[in-house]
Amino acid sequence: MKWLLFALLIFLGACSSKDKSSENLTPKKALGWTSAGLSVDASDAAAIGTGIESVTSVGEYLFARNDRVLDGERRYQLFIGKVGSLLWKELELPGGDVPNVLFADSGMLFVGTYWSHGGAHLWKFNPQTETWTEFLLPEVSKAYPISDTAYGIDGIAKFQGRLVLSLSHGKMGERNPIYFEQPDGSWKIFNEGFPAEESFMRAVEWNGSLFAMTYGNGIVRFDTSCTKWKALSAPQLVCENGTWNASSTLARDAVQNENGLLVGYANLEGFFGLSEAETWTPKVDCSLLLQNEDVQLLSRSPASVYRILPFQNRFIALGEGSAIYSPKENRWNALPPIPGVAEILDGVLVKDTLYVAAFQKGVMKLPTSSLDSLLQNQTVLSEVFE
Repeated sequence: MKWLLFALLIFLGACSSKDKSSENLTPKKALGWTSAGLSVDASDAAAIGTGIESVTSVGEYLFARNDRVLDGERRYQLFIGKVGSLLWKELELPGGDVPNVLFADSGMLFVGTYWSHGGAHLWKFNPQTETWTEFLLPEVSKAYPISDTAYGIDGIAKFQGRLVLSLSHGKMGERNPIYFEQPDGSWKIFNEGFPAEESFMRAVEWNGSLFAMTYGNGIVRFDTSCTKWKALSAPQLVCENGTWNASSTLARDAVQNENGLLVGYANLEGFFGLSEAETWTPKVDCSLLLQNEDVQLLSRSPASVYRILPFQNRFIALGEGSAIYSPKENRWNALPPIPGVAEILDGVLVKDTLYVAAFQKGVMKLPTSSLDSLLQNQTVLSEVFE
């Protein structure tokens, strides 16, 4: 009897070991989207505005800017968190300044203010020491001093190792200046050729020039050889039964690739490649429908692109219908949807995680292992039409 019991225990142990080893061989399912700990109350739609509009990182620190309405007034809030943590705290700017645009560079966070009581300010924040440093900006003109509360900083970029600022003015007809930081720390304004009453959201340095994505006038290029801005021609999207070029003005982001720039548009036109000769190549697949003289664009790849992030020789396009573009395979792989979210407004890749600003929801995160799994499974959204 004892021998029978002993044999039974050995048999059960072997079965148990076999089950465990089988479990170890079974690939684990990649995790989907989860909250990064900073969310908005979607039930109070009148008060949240767009919610978290931007998210970026400096080392292990995360920063996000919130757009909401408090006590009947629109208010922008800046939050700081850490990678891997769900804890965030509000970060207040000196003097009660209002944060508008965030720019991470060289281990620092640069914050441009928006119509603050003291005018437009540029602040640098060191997350290691939690200290703020203000940049002294020159007067735009005697008629409109930089301290005018109607001024705000809309865009921050870097060109030839120095900062470039795009300012806007709340008064109609005012020329919005573009500030270039000089080697001695001073600033110069270069406006010639830049569209009047316009500013840029983002700007990218490439091939010795600065390419600025404006809010409504397409892309303009700054060349140091002539210190003037030059407007680029708008791309045309040739679809299966027509050409779409009605409003090629809302360029939102661009990144470098081996053949030039990849540019994302935020008005149902998607993704384009820009060559050194300033020629455009569409990177989307689309069709046009003509109904009662109304033109509609149906895109089988991201239609509105707000942010582009390089990822493993590929590019993540965030916006409406976010997806990964694979240049060598000439295809799009759709990102897993976030329940209840129609748009992703911004994003940043930190270590092994993608953090995004989900419209009226908050900061969400997705492990890059999910992206790897997505690419391996080859869930093709569309082949690229060229």
